[in-house]
Amino acid sequence: MSSWSAEELSSFSPRERRLLSFADAFQGEHKWVSEVWISTFMRSMLWFCGGRRYRIHGADVLESFQPEDRVLLVANHRSFFDFFVVTFVNVTRSRLGRRAFFPVRSTFFYEHPLGGLVNLAMSGMMMYPPVFRDRKHLRFNLHALRRLVDELKVPGTVVGIHPEGTRGKGPDPYELLPVQFGVGRVALEAKGARIVPIFVIGMSSNLALETVRNWLFPHAYPIDVEFGPDIELDDLRAKAAGSRRAKLSAERDAAERCMAAIRSLGEHVRARRSSTPVATRAAQSAAE
Repeated sequence: MSSWSAEELSSFSPRERRLLSFADAFQGEHKWVSEVWISTFMRSMLWFCGGRRYRIHGADVLESFQPEDRVLLVANHRSFFDFFVVTFVNVTRSRLGRRAFFPVRSTFFYEHPLGGLVNLAMSGMMMYPPVFRDRKHLRFNLHALRRLVDELKVPGTVVGIHPEGTRGKGPDPYELLPVQFGVGRVALEAKGARIVPIFVIGMSSNLALETVRNWLFPHAYPIDVEFGPDIELDDLRAKAAGSRRAKLSAERDAAERCMAAIRSLGEHVRARRSSTPVATRAAQSAAE
């Protein structure tokens, strides 16, 4: 895939440009590094932190994945490690490919001096491409969305997006934030890719705490991961073929459809957890 142009990088500082170019190289010619990292370090770390606690639902979806599938995963966002958990499940329970991209907000991983090191150590720079809040980087963000669509043309590629855009921090872990419409654009333009909703709950952003729970209280603090059936968007793609206004409307509808599928899975998980007092306490703890 092509690297960023000088024009797209012109709004960044020299340090930010170097980090973006470094990340781009790792997700291009050196993509194999993150693929190996997923199967080794990430897999071991996530087993150690939560391997005794995972409860997987939607086994038929996992079993249907093939190595050559192009898949857009859309999930709720409660902790820093939601897609790490999903990746662990994919690696250990499915035949899905390891060629993965997980776009992130730039605030820490691409703007903080330590962000690049954490990204490299945790994921082999797999948390890429970044999305910047500053309006001056709008051109870059638009290209980032196109980049994801282009990557999803490659067989065996997985892209994971949180339609909420940022973590939900409210008291109710099942209440989702307003949807960001960028996911609708990627979903509509990634023709031929499967779009699969996921709901994750039970993992906090504190790995030390999660490790203690995993080894001392695994049954009291389950991590539920529910996969739903593919989201169909053919009707909206036909709608998007009209005017620019129709295209924007279709993108919003696609984003809302993704969010509705995630929300529905969340209600399934809520009902399942509410039937057991221990699971209820764990859900309340995960919301803290």
